[in-house]
Formats: sequence, C-alpha cells, structure tokens
Amino acid sequence: MVQILISMSHDVDNWTIIELQGTLEAKEEVSLEGKAIGDLHFDGKGTPMLIIGHHLLTGKVVELDKPYAVLYKKTNNEDEDNKEGEIHYDVCALVRKKIIFKTRPKPIVFKNVPITR
Repeated sequence: MVQILISMSHDVDNWTIIELQGTLEAKEEVSLEGKAIGDLHFDGKGTPMLIIGHHLLTGKVVELDKPYAVLYKKTNNEDEDNKEGEIHYDVCALVRKKIIFKTRPKPIVFKNVPITR
C-alpha cells in the first residue's frame, strides 16, 4: 500500500480560477506565461470586468460544486524528516470560486480624443 501524506496549515490561501472562452494572442510570438494580461475590476454590484488591451469583458462569479486543492509536492531533498520513498504534499491554496468570462469582448472606444500628428 502506498501512503501519500497531505498536510494543511490553518492559513491556507484562497485562490479563484479565471475562465476565458477562446484564445489569447500576443502581438509578437512570445509566451504569456507569468505576464500580466489585463486588469480585473469589480463594479458596484460585484460584477467582474476584465480589461485586456482595448477590450472589455464582463463576467460572473460562480461557486464551485467541489473545491479544488492546490498541492505542492515535497521531495526528499527539501524535507530532511522525509523517509526515502515517502511522498509528501502540502496544501498551499484552496479554490472555491471561479470567474467566468463567456461573452464576446466589447471594444473600448474613447470619444473626443484629440488626434496628434
């Protein structure tokens, strides 16, 4: 029998998943990994709005049926108390909500902006 040890501290972070429909494309062929892609705001009613470039996406917050746990795997080198062959995971975050953006983005157009040449 294989035992997998999972530990969780009392100060676990709460994360939220952002779900987008479609694909995100950069102007240049570079990876978007680890880069800021936009600004997330909430209006007075709690509706999430995501601004990416000159596009506005409106979404909604949904509670997940079952929460997800984000796990961090400990290796023998990182934890001296670990016995050889023993696997240990730490829960570093819980995901209970997701923000869904499923409508087409609206273009952000500025009116009365002077054109400079």
